[in-house]
Amino acid sequence: MKKMKSRLLFCIALATLGYTASAQDRSIKMDVSIGGAMTLGDVKSYGISAAVEPKYFFNKRIAAGLRLEGDVLFGGKIEAEAQNVDVKMTSGAAQLIKGEFYLTEGKTRPFIGLMGGRYTQANIGSSSTGSATIKAGVYYGFAPELGVTFNNFRISGMYHFIPGTDLVTVSTGTPIEVERNYFVFTMGFKAFQFYLK
Repeated sequence: MKKMKSRLLFCIALATLGYTASAQDRSIKMDVSIGGAMTLGDVKSYGISAAVEPKYFFNKRIAAGLRLEGDVLFGGKIEAEAQNVDVKMTSGAAQLIKGEFYLTEGKTRPFIGLMGGRYTQANIGSSSTGSATIKAGVYYGFAPELGVTFNNFRISGMYHFIPGTDLVTVSTGTPIEVERNYFVFTMGFKAFQFYLK
């Protein structure tokens, strides 16, 4: 009987310690990041990206939250049958639901992220003859992410997949399809983190 009571008390103590440890791991965190963005394919554009990520950590390894991102890209050129089209500016905003999984629990932690949601993009192009094309719309897509956190600092890379293409007209009147996908490399830091009890 005494052994049974001892085991029961031991199990209750372990369960209490486990609950306390998991409760200490739960937190609300805000990451802020800035980085570079680029498009691939026939049109090459380069620019900057900025984002905020409010997240809820269920424990040290699993987090879920939002990514609110803004991008501005400049430049780019399409060569089609000796006709040049300069892409002057592409701007975009993304409101994404995000999940993260951390591979370790130390201060240096590689992680995998996956996000999906709503993208707003506007593409402004001009041709060598002075004609212009403006295309804007709201689309839905997703983005995988790979990164590493170093205590309060983090770096990551992500590729945004946005289905479909936009048509940009060259001076001959021939439309060229331009992909909406783009790559972002970010460097960020922890703005704040509140641990929940």
